[in-house]
Amino acid sequence: MKHFFKTTSFVLMLIVALTASNCNKTNPPPDNIFSYRDPIVNPPDEFKISFDISQLGDKIATVKFADSTVWIITNQGDSRVSFYIQNPEGEKQGINSSVTYGLRGGVWYQFIANNNNHTELRDFFCKLTKQEEAYDGFVPKF
Repeated sequence: MKHFFKTTSFVLMLIVALTASNCNKTNPPPDNIFSYRDPIVNPPDEFKISFDISQLGDKIATVKFADSTVWIITNQGDSRVSFYIQNPEGEKQGINSSVTYGLRGGVWYQFIANNNNHTELRDFFCKLTKQEEAYDGFVPKF
């Protein structure tokens, strides 16, 4: 009877161990991916903004850079989504694929993803990469 109990206990522990190792674990998002819902202040030199576009309308991320620098802004989402940047003066520029701008430090920019009528879409990403070029001599500034 002792042998049966030990064998049964061993088999049950083995089943639990195998089942636990097979679970899908959710990894936390990398530090350089930010939600559009929270203001982004002094971001790292390379980061992404994640937009939940499952519902129609504008999704707006606000970003404030520490210094005036040059950035490549890349649209990494579905081309059916309208994506643009708005500066503090209210001027908007559409971003179809990728664009490079000199952006001012200490002011708020808005990055806007608009899903007009595609309810099957869920997530949209844009990527910003800081460049080594000097802001003062760079054109265009936005």
